[in-house]
Amino acid sequence: MNNKIVILLGFIFTLTLSSSIAQTSGEYFNRAARSYVKTEKDQALATVNDGLTKYPGDAKLQALKEKLEKEQEEQEKQDQENKENQDQQNQEEKQDQKDNSQQGEDGDQQEQKEDGEKTDEDKAKESQSGDPSEQSEDKPGENSNDQKDANLADKQKAMEEFKEKLKAMNLTPEQAAQILESMNAAELRYIQQNKKKATERPKRGIPDW
Repeated sequence: MNNKIVILLGFIFTLTLSSSIAQTSGEYFNRAARSYVKTEKDQALATVNDGLTKYPGDAKLQALKEKLEKEQEEQEKQDQENKENQDQQNQEEKQDQKDNSQQGEDGDQQEQKEDGEKTDEDKAKESQSGDPSEQSEDKPGENSNDQKDANLADKQKAMEEFKEKLKAMNLTPEQAAQILESMNAAELRYIQQNKKKATERPKRGIPDW
């Protein structure tokens, strides 16, 4: 009778102990799961590791640990990629700013160079064309000479026409010669007077009349 009581008590203790062990590993799992739901993955992994230290053979804790470590590895990889992308973007922005600054400086230098070249070209054109005031002073004399030549041509033409008219008037050769001599003398005096006026310079302060 006493032996049966001892065996029964031992069986009950074993069941109680196994039940206590199952609940304790389950508590670790539940605590870790609640932390995971709250996105507290570091805390969840720490709870799982504590549970596996006491209950290394628990399948639920081991599966949860593998899931947490995989997600942690993926998160670290994503963070590293984001960091590299951000660094590359910052470097590209700095390079763009540097290129824009360099282009601005090159543009300013090119404009200054073009302005300098234009100035040199203008000077060269002025030296080739000469002083406009001197050119303007030469033009009146040239126009005057051209006018004189035109007047002489007109007079010669008029003289030829007059000779033709004399022939048509049936004058004697002596009469035609006298008339022509008179006209030639008058024309010669006119030309000499014009040349004299062109070469003489009026005295300052004295009227030319």
